[in-house]
Amino acid sequence: MSLPILDNQSAKKPLGYNPLSERFLYYSDIISGREKIVYPISLSQSDKKMLIIERLKKGPDFTMQSISGNPYTRNDIIKAVNDNDEVGIMTLEAEISMLNDLLTKISENI
Repeated sequence: MSLPILDNQSAKKPLGYNPLSERFLYYSDIISGREKIVYPISLSQSDKKMLIIERLKKGPDFTMQSISGNPYTRNDIIKAVNDNDEVGIMTLEAEISMLNDLLTKISENI
């Protein structure tokens, strides 16, 4: 297996958060060895929210819509994560799961 390669936009988003140093962890920091992997699943709920909101802010603006619901902008999703509503909880859980899988792949190859 080889190290996952991130596109430029994805590399600008944090992959984790270290509560001890109070720093977001980026791909370049992790693969260079400057930072150790802290798996998002191990974070407190408030640190998870902070990480996911930071990732949303660093990403491109977007609109998403469920089959039966209203459209959500990036700011709507950020608010939903902050407010712990259904969409926010689903977004948080999906992002945390994806990040843990990605960090596992990275750790296996560095």
